[in-house]
Amino acid sequence: MEEQIKSLLEYAVRAPSVHNTQPWLFRVEKNSCKIYLNPKLKLSQADPMGRDSYISIGCCAENLILAAKCFGIFDRIIYHGENNLAAEVLFRPNGNKNEEYNRILETILQRVNSRGVFEKKPVEDSLVQRMSSIAQEYLDNVLEIHFIAEKEKIEALAALTAKGMRMAHRNPAFRKEMSRWINPNFSKKADGMPGYSLRMPMIISILTPFLMKFMDLGKFLAKLNYRSVSSAPLICIVTAKENSPTVWMKTGRLVERLMIELQNSGLQTSIFIAAIEIGDLHKNVQQLLGANLLPQFLFCAGSMAAKQPLTPKHPVEDKLLR
Repeated sequence: MEEQIKSLLEYAVRAPSVHNTQPWLFRVEKNSCKIYLNPKLKLSQADPMGRDSYISIGCCAENLILAAKCFGIFDRIIYHGENNLAAEVLFRPNGNKNEEYNRILETILQRVNSRGVFEKKPVEDSLVQRMSSIAQEYLDNVLEIHFIAEKEKIEALAALTAKGMRMAHRNPAFRKEMSRWINPNFSKKADGMPGYSLRMPMIISILTPFLMKFMDLGKFLAKLNYRSVSSAPLICIVTAKENSPTVWMKTGRLVERLMIELQNSGLQTSIFIAAIEIGDLHKNVQQLLGANLLPQFLFCAGSMAAKQPLTPKHPVEDKLLR
């Protein structure tokens, strides 16, 4: 069974993560897989609370669970969130394969965080309703999901995102940290964000990491982010009653499942968290939503004409603890 679990980790490592840091480590023992948060990959500037890292772990766990459900061997998940042990996924032997999950696994392997401007095509109400129905399994009386399609609210969220980008890039320490995770298009690194994942031409992907260290590019990046977010026909926001590693992992599981469903339906998704992470902007998001719960995650969804190549990932062997 250990070998079967390791084979399912090929889906787990395809999960999105903050700056593509891939902050997970695995220990496979008999019928369980413990998922650890790698403290060496903590982002002190971009993710001081550790929220985004734990959300990344949740996305990773959800991919593993979906793969296990496909083969009928998923048992349960236990959340820890202490001493770098994030969660443990338990499996049962001799399951029956569920063919309905095949389409989901194919999507996991092709999932990308898309960048650019969305086409002027609405997301069908039936798909939003299906996502709302799927979300019910994950809310657990802790989370709430908000689907925003009103143009006025979307533009307000775009403006908050742009403001967050300007605020973040005024901080030299943030820019220095960020620059370490942007790679030229030709880079062979298995982590970080290659320029092409941010829609950068080759020469720009070479120059940006250097320029970002010494120059405030916030205004320019804010314009790009505003243009992208404001073009989205749908924005999904997850809110929660509290901040904790368990809540963040549950958030990660939920958003990964929804993003997979959207991409399986032929749409693209794009993650933007500046309006949630930077300063007190989350209070503006709360006001816009008319909700007292704490915003945890935001992503846009819609159609994009251009397709992006996959981002690099470390192989499973690099992430296994012996």
